[in-house]
Amino acid sequence: MGEQRIHIWAGISQNKTEEQFFKYFDQSKFLKGETPDLQLRSQFSKDIGKDYDYDADWITIYHGRRRISIQAAIEELPVWDDQTEVDIYQACVSKGISSVNSILCYADDELSIENPLESYNDMIYIGSFNNPR
Repeated sequence: MGEQRIHIWAGISQNKTEEQFFKYFDQSKFLKGETPDLQLRSQFSKDIGKDYDYDADWITIYHGRRRISIQAAIEELPVWDDQTEVDIYQACVSKGISSVNSILCYADDELSIENPLESYNDMIYIGSFNNPR
C-alpha cells in the first residue's frame, strides 16, 4: 500500500458564473492539435507551473453556489485517511478558512509549489499532503 501526494486549494468564488469558474481548468484547446501549443494550456496548468496540461484523471473539483463548511468540503475529496483529512482541515483553519464554495484536490507526486500565487481562480493554495491509498 503506497501513498500519493495531493495538493489542495480552497476558497470562495462569488463573482463568477459556473462556466467562468470551470473555464480556468479548460484544456480542450490545448489537447486539439497534434503538436500542442503550450500557450493554449489551461490557466490552472500555467498557474501551477506545469509544462504540459494537468492530468484530468487526477483532479477533483467541487464548486457550488452556496458556501459549505470546510469539513463538508473536505468530504467531497478523494481522501481516505482520517489523519490526512484532519491535516487538511487544520491547514485550512490556520489560513482562516472555515467555509468555502470551491475546493480542489490534484494528485501529483512531482508537483512542487514553492511560491504560491495569491489566488488560483478565487482559491488559495492550502498545501500538499500524503494520502495513503
